[in-house]
Amino acid sequence: MLEHRGPSRHESLLPPGREDESAQGWMVSYIDVMTLLVALFVLVIALSDRLSPPEGGEAGAEPGDGVTPARFGVPLPPALRQARAEAPPPARSTGLAPTAITAALGVAGLPTRRAPAPPTLLASHPEAPAGDVPAMSLPRLALPSGIELSAPLADYMVILTDRLPAGVEAAPEAAGERLTLAAREVAEEVASAPYLPNLEGVEVSRVPEGMRLRVEDRLLFPSGQAELTEAGRALVAERLREVVARHVGEVAVQGHTDDRPIRTPRFPSNWALSSARAIAIVEALIEAGVEPGRLRAVGLADTRPLAANDTPEGRARNRRVEVVIQAR
Repeated sequence: MLEHRGPSRHESLLPPGREDESAQGWMVSYIDVMTLLVALFVLVIALSDRLSPPEGGEAGAEPGDGVTPARFGVPLPPALRQARAEAPPPARSTGLAPTAITAALGVAGLPTRRAPAPPTLLASHPEAPAGDVPAMSLPRLALPSGIELSAPLADYMVILTDRLPAGVEAAPEAAGERLTLAAREVAEEVASAPYLPNLEGVEVSRVPEGMRLRVEDRLLFPSGQAELTEAGRALVAERLREVVARHVGEVAVQGHTDDRPIRTPRFPSNWALSSARAIAIVEALIEAGVEPGRLRAVGLADTRPLAANDTPEGRARNRRVEVVIQAR
């Protein structure tokens, strides 16, 4: 017998089978489910327009009113349906309804303001007779005990009180009169003298000694000289004399220079220049009518600078004349 070694005829007629065909069987079920879900959604969307009433209609209205009645819900009684059909449609409001405002206020409450407490009044005692109320005593003048009024009364500490503390005694009437006179004199002096005038080119300030008038040298003297210019003499005779005349204290005229040395036949040093300028101011004030006994001249050279002497501005500020009017 001949041995047939080739492939079988039946095997060549059958197509080769796919391996693992059972693994793809779930795809058929998944596609079917998705198809059913899509069909369900389409059906729901199509029926929603027919189930909901058209805009402007109301559920339960009569078919003859031109409004499509609702498909679902409890039907209204005939009388109620007739009343709702005849009622006009409610108007739409753009603001808040009063009921909403009332409800909001009922929840939150109105803003409250605490009323100020009324002033407490002292209750009177009608049972106490008017004659028992002590009369208010007026303040009295008092001075320390055991003191002799040898010095002026203005030099003592005066106390006005309705009840004398320990260590003081009531002052005699004569002391009260002297105190009144001293207070009147002080008031007149304050009203008449102490003031700071506004002088152009003159710096006016208060110092512990009294009042100080500061004038730059360029307004009074030429450079390196001690003779007053015409404008400087007018300034001293009018402005400075007027201020000095309003006070009764001593007047000290101080001359100041910068630190640059000066060596001239007349002024061998800054001491000589500052002293000569102070003397010139004193003589001008005497000529203007100021009492000579009140005046004194002081030369200070460059010992009291106001600014550094390393700049032209600082040196110009240091070259000055100061008139100090002492308080009485």
